[in-house]
Amino acid sequence: MRARKAIDVKETARLIALGLPPALPVSVRVSARARGIVLRMLPGSGLEVVSPAGVAPAFLLQAVESRRDWIARVFGRLCAEGGFSGRAAEVPRPGRLVLTAFSREWELRYLAKDRPGCAVTARGPGALVVSGAVEDASAVASALGGFCRLRAGELLRPALAAVSRDTGLPYSALTIRAQRTRWGSCTAKGRVSLNYTIAFLPWELCRLVMIHELCHTVELNHSPRFWNVVERFVPGCRELDARLNSARHYLPLWLDVGLRAVRP
Repeated sequence: MRARKAIDVKETARLIALGLPPALPVSVRVSARARGIVLRMLPGSGLEVVSPAGVAPAFLLQAVESRRDWIARVFGRLCAEGGFSGRAAEVPRPGRLVLTAFSREWELRYLAKDRPGCAVTARGPGALVVSGAVEDASAVASALGGFCRLRAGELLRPALAAVSRDTGLPYSALTIRAQRTRWGSCTAKGRVSLNYTIAFLPWELCRLVMIHELCHTVELNHSPRFWNVVERFVPGCRELDARLNSARHYLPLWLDVGLRAVRP
C-alpha cells in the first residue's frame, strides 16, 4: 500500500490565511488521534486547524470556508478584547467576569496599590475589586484565575453530584484543576477531575464534560460502547462533542495568562 503523503503544514496554513482577515494568525497541525477536521480559535494564537493524517489540503480549505461566518464572529469579538498578540502586557484588563454555565457575573473595578501581586475582594453580590499591581497583566490574570477557580469549584461540585444522581453514574472523588489541554478526566477508580474553565462554557457543553467523565466509570475508553453510553444521556452527543473540540473561544482572553500562573 502506498504511504500517505504528509502535507506541508506551513504552506497549507498560508493558503488558508489568504481567504481570512490579514491580522488572523493561522496554523495547521496533523494529529493521529483526530477523528475529523477540527477548527479552534485560540486566544493569543489565532485559528488552529487540526487534521487527521492523510487529509488533503483542499479538504482543509473547504472546512475553513464552511465555518467562515463563525471565524469572522469570533475573530471580531477577540479583536475587541485585545487581538492575538499573545503577550501578557497587551491583554486588556477585563471589565467583568462571567461564568456562563452557571449564569454568574461580576463587575470588576481596579485599585492600584504599591505591593507585589493582586488580590480580589468582593464588593457586594455582583462586584469585585482587584487591588495591588493592577498594571501587571500577569498578576491580574493570576488573581482572577484564582478567584474563578474557587467559585467554579463551589458551583461544579454540586452540579456534578446532581448529574451523577440524574444519570445513576456514581463517582468516588472530585478534583478541580487548572489545565491547559483537557476539560476533564476520570480514573479507573472513579476519581473525576474537572478543569475549572468549563464554567466559562455554555451549560450544555459543561454538562457534556461532566457526563463524559462519569461515563468513563462504565467504559474507560473512547470505544463505540463508550459513545453509546454517552448517547443514552445526551442524544446527539457526537455533534455536541465536536462543538466542545473548538470551544476555547468561549474562554476569556486573559485566561491564557492566568493558566500559566495558576497551577493544577
